[in-house]
Amino acid sequence: MKPRICDFLPIPDLLKTEHVLCIQPHPDDLEIGAGGAVARMSRSGIKVTCLTVTNGSAGTKDPSVNQHDLIQTRQRETIKASGLLGINDLMWLGFADGGNLPYEEIRIGITRVIRKLKPSAVLVCDPWLPYEAHSDHIRTGKATAEAAFLAGMPYFCPSVIEEGFKPHDVDIIAFYYTAYPNTFIDVSETWKLKLAAIDCHTSQFPPDKGNLLKKYLTAKASEQAEKHNCEIVEALKVLSPGHLHIFEEAWQC
Repeated sequence: MKPRICDFLPIPDLLKTEHVLCIQPHPDDLEIGAGGAVARMSRSGIKVTCLTVTNGSAGTKDPSVNQHDLIQTRQRETIKASGLLGINDLMWLGFADGGNLPYEEIRIGITRVIRKLKPSAVLVCDPWLPYEAHSDHIRTGKATAEAAFLAGMPYFCPSVIEEGFKPHDVDIIAFYYTAYPNTFIDVSETWKLKLAAIDCHTSQFPPDKGNLLKKYLTAKASEQAEKHNCEIVEALKVLSPGHLHIFEEAWQC
């Protein structure tokens, strides 16, 4: 049988990692995109850290909502939701929400966290999702991918080196909110935790909106699970950092 080009750079197993740094653009993205997988990893003994890039200050359509109060609310919601998923290590970059993220600054911030914590894997939203209109997602995903690929190089983000955080090689980069999944994680035992974590974000999801979102996520996860002989799955794109540079077939792997 003729080997596939992707066989030369195998897909790593996210469930065999030791420490995963989960990065989300806004409070609630991780729960929606990979809450079941995160809860499963935490339950299995994998160390899980969550880094939130923005403060969620634009997450409302109500002009009467005070932004300072909203920031505090969303932080409390994230702490509560993360506790349900088994995440006790939370970090915040604190950038303003709303589509004006300074790319270079968040890339430095993410690189600093990678070099400080030295995770074996990084999980983030897929910036190459077709039709994604929110630049917070695109910039967060790309900055994370670049940081994961280059954090082991001593002349990348030298200011972080000068702060005392030495280079660190990441083994795995995984993406949620992806159109090109290659890894389907059985989350049958943790799906209810994911849904309960989403329910913690009441500032974003009143009952009607929240119930619709949960029904959609459940229907999609159940449909994908039919091909994998389990009840429900979460679909991720899992790669090694080596896939992230001049590897034309990475989207097919």
